[in-house]
Amino acid sequence: MSRIWFCLTVLFLAGCGGVRTTPVTGVVTLDGKPLGGAAIQFVPQGSGRDATGQTDANGEFVMSTFEPRDGVVAGTYKVVISQPLGTPDSKQYATAEEAMAAATKPPPKPSGPVVPQQYTRVDQTPLTQEVPAKGRLTFELKSK
Repeated sequence: MSRIWFCLTVLFLAGCGGVRTTPVTGVVTLDGKPLGGAAIQFVPQGSGRDATGQTDANGEFVMSTFEPRDGVVAGTYKVVISQPLGTPDSKQYATAEEAMAAATKPPPKPSGPVVPQQYTRVDQTPLTQEVPAKGRLTFELKSK
């Protein structure tokens, strides 16, 4: 009987220890100016799980892992920052030919500053971050 209680206790404790996240917020600037509309990805170096965020018009972001704005799992991360190219075309077309013609056009160019390539690739980014972080993060990108 004691074995059964022991096994049940072990199973109960194992099921109660989910992965915890830590809130991570901050700001991204490019040449000293807020970088709005940038996509941010924390790529784990070892254990951990990818986390993502997006900057608002003021360059501010909140990271998400499992649910919106829930934070980041503890660990060491490479930080990748890129700027999405325009917005998807949500226009309704009258015919399939119109839709196909629109799909063959080149994607729109970014309307704001372009994030330098070194920050957009995990194998080139100089940015790293340890989580849990102390205070609000600041990523200051340089175009030159």
